[in-house]
Amino acid sequence: MRKGDFDPYEYIEQAFRDLPSGKTESKKEPKLTSGEAASTPKPANRPKAKNSASALVEAIRTSGARQKEAVAVTAGEPTDKKRLKRTSMEAPRPRQRRTKPRKPVLTDEMEKLWQAVPKNLKFLAGVYDDTVTQKYYTKKFRQSREDLIRNMVDPELTLEDASRLLGVCPATVRRYTNRGWLSHHRTKGNQRRFRLSGVVEFVEKYGRNPEG
Repeated sequence: MRKGDFDPYEYIEQAFRDLPSGKTESKKEPKLTSGEAASTPKPANRPKAKNSASALVEAIRTSGARQKEAVAVTAGEPTDKKRLKRTSMEAPRPRQRRTKPRKPVLTDEMEKLWQAVPKNLKFLAGVYDDTVTQKYYTKKFRQSREDLIRNMVDPELTLEDASRLLGVCPATVRRYTNRGWLSHHRTKGNQRRFRLSGVVEFVEKYGRNPEG
């Protein structure tokens, strides 16, 4: 027997029959005389019962076929064209990030205050002085009245403040100052300080991205 002609189901069936391959099971019937044959009633036609070995082999074949069908369905091979139809694959849509709307920096309240500052600040700077207030303090004020008002109108900014206003990194602000684009001054500790007026002048002269 060649290797390709081996049938595992036939082999199992032969093992259950306990017979050599190629032979079939047969029962020898005793020979009857003519008189005994005539007197013996013929048995009724009963349905032939299936051999237990044949039933087992048939069950194994059925289960094997079902298993192959299940594997084909899992692998994506349609067993029935009417029942399983191929659908075109579509790429998944990219998820859109939900960005929260930014709150306005300048609110309506700040707009009203900004409109009222010039007129009222001129009034506060021109009418009052520090003579009355200084009587209630033993030490002199660290800055004059003019410097106080100037810091309110044109405040002094640190390197961090200037970087945040311009939306750049601190190294970029240092580069602007080294090139002479952004005016600044130094403290006693050799730290850069800026004025709001200098930042506004820089934006008006060079724009938002001067190096672009």
